[in-house]
Amino acid sequence: MKYNRKEMGDYWTHACNFFLKQLKTYRGITNDDVVCIMNNDIRFGWDLMAAGNKVKENEILIPFGSDIQIDWKTKKMIKGNRIDTFPGRTFFMKATDFINSGGFSKLLPHYLSDYDFGIRMIKKGMRVVVMNQPIRHIDHPKNNNPWSIRSTNNPVFWTIFLLKHGRNRYFFLNLLKVWAGLILKINQNEQIKKESSKSNQDSKKRT
Repeated sequence: MKYNRKEMGDYWTHACNFFLKQLKTYRGITNDDVVCIMNNDIRFGWDLMAAGNKVKENEILIPFGSDIQIDWKTKKMIKGNRIDTFPGRTFFMKATDFINSGGFSKLLPHYLSDYDFGIRMIKKGMRVVVMNQPIRHIDHPKNNNPWSIRSTNNPVFWTIFLLKHGRNRYFFLNLLKVWAGLILKINQNEQIKKESSKSNQDSKKRT
């Protein structure tokens, strides 16, 4: 399957939904076929693939058992005893189940799209199995632009996520955290720019 980044976009949701669309046209799918969704920063070996291949029908297998519970009070995904959702860094499911999943929400092109998918799959009755293997990944640089599609703190996507799933007693508090956090981030960036500019001017005066 060929994925044209220039045509389709370079984000999680676009890539996964493109794959899903192609998968639906493939006539050779059987009950033995397994789909693995994985971030590009995960290190894996055949042991992980072999374990994932054991996933059963109507089941989602999560190798790394973190970020599976939503703590709405702190607006964080945590490693808890309850399974509310799961991260998209790596998970396995039957190809037939993925075809019937409905794919990923186009409203969330990157971050939070996996947690949204996890919540929806659990509501559909999918069973989540956690393996608790150690995470093997490569850390990518964080995006400091809050408006970037790749930002983990994008206020628009957090607002959409909260409207879809977080309408509870912490809803307005979390909404306030999202937008107040944006204002704080903008002020911090402005302060950094001013300090950097002043430092450059002082350096020029000395020379």
